[in-house]
Amino acid sequence: MKAILVDDEPRSNENLRILLEDHCPKVKVIAECTDPRESIQKINALKPDLLFLDVEMPHMNGFAVLNEVRSSIRNVIFTTAHGKYAIQALREHALDFLLKPVDPEELVRAIDRIKEFTSPDLLLQSLERIEKLEQQFRKHHSNHVAIQTAEGYILVNHEEIIRMEAESNYTHVFCQKKKYTVAKLLGYYEEQLTSGFIRVHSSHLVNLQHIKTYQRGDGGYVVMSDGVAVEVSRSRKKELMRVLLGEE
Repeated sequence: MKAILVDDEPRSNENLRILLEDHCPKVKVIAECTDPRESIQKINALKPDLLFLDVEMPHMNGFAVLNEVRSSIRNVIFTTAHGKYAIQALREHALDFLLKPVDPEELVRAIDRIKEFTSPDLLLQSLERIEKLEQQFRKHHSNHVAIQTAEGYILVNHEEIIRMEAESNYTHVFCQKKKYTVAKLLGYYEEQLTSGFIRVHSSHLVNLQHIKTYQRGDGGYVVMSDGVAVEVSRSRKKELMRVLLGEE
């Protein structure tokens, strides 16, 4: 069985490949992709028997990738950092999910389930099923964001996040009780946090609920609930004013 791994985290792809080599020797990894857009070309060209597909990725999520390649694959297993309570609900739609970090026993069971299907394209019979799956996923995770730590992943409620700050290829996530530093670009989180958050500077994404005051200036700055003053760039001031005050 030929497989392609798609995950924006190279480490996740590497860990999954090692698990497959150790526990599922009949599954041969023929490609690993970290850019979801580039993965579309590779999947359509190689037409794998099995696709391991991360759900939350920058630029395109896993559902968007699947919509582009559904005619080129036979089976798909989504990988996600989100909680197990959602995975069971999503399995009701006949598509499999693995929680990251991937458990070897769960991986083996997922592979075994794929072998039980009599039709090679049973998992991808209609776009409607995929759309329902995406709706279900967003229903369960609309109020959470996954934060990667040294031990794995944790789910953080949106309302707990005060602000995010970019530093090179890292993002500092300032929450009400704790700070996290994640090896992801700020734009990755900006795409996920489309409601209730606003980019006020190239280096700052803030939670509107945690803005206490706005101080005028060239671009000005906002004072957050943790007492930190965050600079507002001139180019983003107008949008901030529109959101805060309803100005055009």
